Amino acid sequence: MVIHGTGCCLIDFLYANEDFSSLAFKAARSRTAGDGGLTPGKLVFAEDFERFMGKPYEEALGELTGRRPCTSYNLGGPSVVSLAHAAQMLGREHRVSFFGVRGGDSSAALVEKALASLPFASFRLIGKEGATPRTDVLSDPNYDGGHGERTFINLLGAAANLAAEDLSKSAPDFPEEDFYNADIIAFGGTGLTPLLHDSLRSPLLEQSAGHGAATVVNLVYDFRGENTAPGGKWKLGVNDDAYPLIDLLIADREEALRTSGCSSTEEAASWFLGRGTGAVIITDGARPVILAAGKKGLFAPLPLQALPVSEKINQDLAAYPERRGDTTGCGDNLAGGVIAGMAEQLSLAKRGAADLRECAAMGIVSGGFACFTVGGTCYESREGEKRALLEPYLAAYRRQIADGGQRCR
Repeated sequence: MVIHGTGCCLIDFLYANEDFSSLAFKAARSRTAGDGGLTPGKLVFAEDFERFMGKPYEEALGELTGRRPCTSYNLGGPSVVSLAHAAQMLGREHRVSFFGVRGGDSSAALVEKALASLPFASFRLIGKEGATPRTDVLSDPNYDGGHGERTFINLLGAAANLAAEDLSKSAPDFPEEDFYNADIIAFGGTGLTPLLHDSLRSPLLEQSAGHGAATVVNLVYDFRGENTAPGGKWKLGVNDDAYPLIDLLIADREEALRTSGCSSTEEAASWFLGRGTGAVIITDGARPVILAAGKKGLFAPLPLQALPVSEKINQDLAAYPERRGDTTGCGDNLAGGVIAGMAEQLSLAKRGAADLRECAAMGIVSGGFACFTVGGTCYESREGEKRALLEPYLAAYRRQIADGGQRCR
């Protein structure tokens, strides 16, 4: 199977041991919703934060961090993290390629270095005006009585200029330059690549479907949509009409509710299916995952039901605290596991007969397994290492759910 994907890819720069009670942070704190100021636990765009502070972003960031260098950095983003995990699960039998964007700064080299160390069949970073996308993550471990919290500043940079037509332009150094020449095409976190997000229906999903590819859309919190209409319904595609061309939609609870306008995950899943989406998976942290597949589509019909998280992973996290990483990228790895499961299913089953529960099982175990890693992206010391470590958990999970999921009422 050939898998192509695009969407959000960036570098996360972590600034540890910051002090949210400092005078610099107090000056940067949000006064009203959507004003561009910082709020612990939430994300703002660097461009909005720059306007809020009334000074260049890098200067404002330097004041917040005392001009100290970042503590660490890692490759992040819903698209690239999910595709990297899918490539690690599938091995060389399948070809996973990533299409992303870069600016002309030094951060671009960090992205390329990270991508080169992952088992992608190929990757292409399209040069566009602006800085290489990044998120500066400011962490205060003493916030909230020692519980700790982070705040996020996302620099869209070149990601704001990545357009649908850029994906299919000829590139002599990229032999698989036809983005649509794939069996599965995945769009991850396009809310952080706004031109792609607005183009989801046309041309992205239309051309993907026209080439016979299965389509996956993995949502991200739509900060732009929220800033435009606080509390309102978010659009998927410029006219909110992308649903009929999506074979599988993956979202967390908040993303599903805000995108559908519904008040429960069960209602949201039914709403997505009613709009023509082939199948849907909705996560909710450590709580059960909602999934369903319609009567027509890539998957065999599956009534709305819930699958639990992995008991074995929870047991091992409790028994071996030294193995615990963090929850960064759990949702992205879940999506990657689902994509890997789709590739394996489509290699064996005809369209309309793929098993959504089996794909979800791979995804749920993958999302839980990410808790053993610090940061969402895992770098293997040898090919196949991650799959070998994950397999016992997948086998245990299949036994756990052998008696069927929990039917939603």
